[in-house]
Formats: sequence, C-alpha cells, structure tokens
Amino acid sequence: MSKININKSKLDSIINKAFDVVVEAQGEAFQNAIASDIWDWPRETVRSNGETVGSPRDRVDSEELIDSLVVSRTANAAEYEWEAPHATAVHDGATLQDGTELPGTPWTEVGLQECDAAGIMQRQLNKLL
Repeated sequence: MSKININKSKLDSIINKAFDVVVEAQGEAFQNAIASDIWDWPRETVRSNGETVGSPRDRVDSEELIDSLVVSRTANAAEYEWEAPHATAVHDGATLQDGTELPGTPWTEVGLQECDAAGIMQRQLNKLL
C-alpha cells in the first residue's frame, strides 16, 4: 500500500494565496459596482466637482465613499466595510428630515453577483496545486 504525505503547511499557504486573490477580486467588484453608471436617481444633481448628473449614474462624487473601503481578513473570512460617514445612507437609502427619499445603492448585492468568488478560488487552487 502506498503512503501519501501531505505537507499541511504548504497546503495552507496555497489556500491562503488563493483566498487573497478572491478577497481582492471581490473588493474590486464592489468598488466597480459603486463606479458603474447603473444607479437610478430621481433628479439631476450637481456634484462637488460641478458636474451635473442625471439617471442612471455612478455613485462616485467626492470619492470619499469609494476611498473609504477597509478590508479585514482572517484565515477563512473577509469583511468589507466602507467607513465614510454617509456609506450606510448611500447603500441602504435614507429619508431626509424634510421627507425627501433617497434611493439605496446596494453595491454589495451587485458586487456579489458580478464576482464569481467560487470560480476564482477554484482556478487559483488549480493553478497553485
């Protein structure tokens, strides 16, 4: 009978490298969703740079939101958080004090749909093993 030796340390390293690629790809998909001209908006708006935008539009204005992404990674999980003060209101929508409704921009849902994380992981493992 043959004996199989598995180098657990090497296998863990390969899995971590593959997961790093997935974490980066998923983050890019989220950011691309924010920057895509796919978001409906109920009116024209003048952005901080003076540009007038209508609908559909991207959700990048001052870049504070898109630049606020922080990714926390552990061995088997990643958490993506946008730390801009207005991130939740932009993502989920909001009602202003005057009653104005602002639609949500659920970029995480779009990013999850656009990124084939499992496929990327499989391709990376195939490449590294």
